[in-house]
Amino acid sequence: MASTTNLSTYKLNHTMIRVKDPKRSLEYYKFLGMSQIQHFDFPEAKFSLYFLAYDGPNSLSGKNPFSDRNAVLELTHNWGTENDPDYSIVNGNTEPHRGFGHIAISVDNIEAACKRIEDAGYPFQKKLQDGRMKHIAFAKDPDGYWVEIIRRHDEDVGTTTDVASYRFNHTMLRVKSAETSLKFYQEVMGMTLVRTVENPDAKFNLYFLGYPTSNPPKAEGVRNPVAEWEGLLELTWNYGTEKEEGQVYHNGNDQPQGFGHICVSVDNLDAACERFESLNVNWKKRLTDGRMKNVAFVLDPDNYWVEIIQNEKYSDAHKI
Repeated sequence: MASTTNLSTYKLNHTMIRVKDPKRSLEYYKFLGMSQIQHFDFPEAKFSLYFLAYDGPNSLSGKNPFSDRNAVLELTHNWGTENDPDYSIVNGNTEPHRGFGHIAISVDNIEAACKRIEDAGYPFQKKLQDGRMKHIAFAKDPDGYWVEIIRRHDEDVGTTTDVASYRFNHTMLRVKSAETSLKFYQEVMGMTLVRTVENPDAKFNLYFLGYPTSNPPKAEGVRNPVAEWEGLLELTWNYGTEKEEGQVYHNGNDQPQGFGHICVSVDNLDAACERFESLNVNWKKRLTDGRMKNVAFVLDPDNYWVEIIQNEKYSDAHKI
């Protein structure tokens, strides 16, 4: 009898971005309250991986093993880039390399959180008072990636800010066709559409997807009912892009590089990949390809990479 896979156990485990100088990037994300939970060096290939997450008692999955979490941030450092004056990252928000948009952190008190970031000398792409949207800000990390700051609650809590209460809420990707991408992430990856924001005046829509079983109940009657969550995927669709020819967005892995992938952990890696195969997905790497037999990479409709790993909570057959 063939093994099976239960999509309700899946988690949006991590988001990977490349960094120029890991010391600066680690300092930045730790300043935002994250903790380093894993670190791997690969001397033969000359790169290192750093995994960060909200790890305190207020985290939804802070007590869980690495692969059984939502909302981990993976920093990939290719050795030597920190000393290369010609090396730079594409943050996904500049033409002609737009694609990945940002990660988002939900905070207890957005005014206090933004002031703390500004007082530390870190730059902003958009401050709270800028533009029409006064309820969000975009800070910039050392490589110029955008970090959206949003409220966890409709109103700010207290007068100060506690980084232990922060959550890594979502990762944003621009998509060519909302219909095609929603179908992929719901029917193939097993995600649930939990929030839709339509902006006809500005000609774009936002779609938030996630795995509800590993998040709190969706709050009703609030401005952002899933701001409490960890590990959402935000798809941004700009009206009309679905009519353009060919690939519209840069996936971050073609040159020049920046964003790398999102990663979903599954209950049974072999069975999940068999299911993906039966659904005729486009593969970047099957389990059987290359040296690393414990990871696979699926391509989404915009050629973004989706890594698939074993959640070790469900099996000892594959170890990360």
